[in-house]
Amino acid sequence: MAFNNLHNEIYFDRLFKETYPNTIMYLEKISNNKELARDLAQEAFLKVWQKLVLLPENREERLRYILIIARNCFLDHLKLALKEKQQQEAYSSIQIEKITTNDLEVKEQQQIIDYTINTHEEPARRYYLLNREEGLTYKEIALQEGVSEKTVERYIGRVLRSLKALMATIW
Repeated sequence: MAFNNLHNEIYFDRLFKETYPNTIMYLEKISNNKELARDLAQEAFLKVWQKLVLLPENREERLRYILIIARNCFLDHLKLALKEKQQQEAYSSIQIEKITTNDLEVKEQQQIIDYTINTHEEPARRYYLLNREEGLTYKEIALQEGVSEKTVERYIGRVLRSLKALMATIW
């Protein structure tokens, strides 16, 4: 379908009104989360807008196509959540174990770890500390800092890799 911009907007508006309720119901059903369903529906319709010319002519096929896009958004969300969980588990596995040696040794080790964290660029340090000490999720950090979740993930990943390498050499 070839449309000009005005026709695209009118077509999309009508399409959105017709299919949004079904999309929300579908996403709520597979996610069991109303808020997440609304967020994913917005993401899905953004992708629909970007692929507007690829939509099938048939109404049922169009809805099916939109639901597939919505499902893929949900799967992408799950993959990201799993990746985040794996990174947090990796971090947990490299946490400093309580060492039965004297406090001086523990303080020295903590200083080495702090130094390692501080060798990273400012955003990496800040994102890492917001995540580990403040308990913010990657998404919350991204919103607060005005960057993408991927950027937050990349920076925190760098700090975690350097800490893991350091732990391997110290212990």
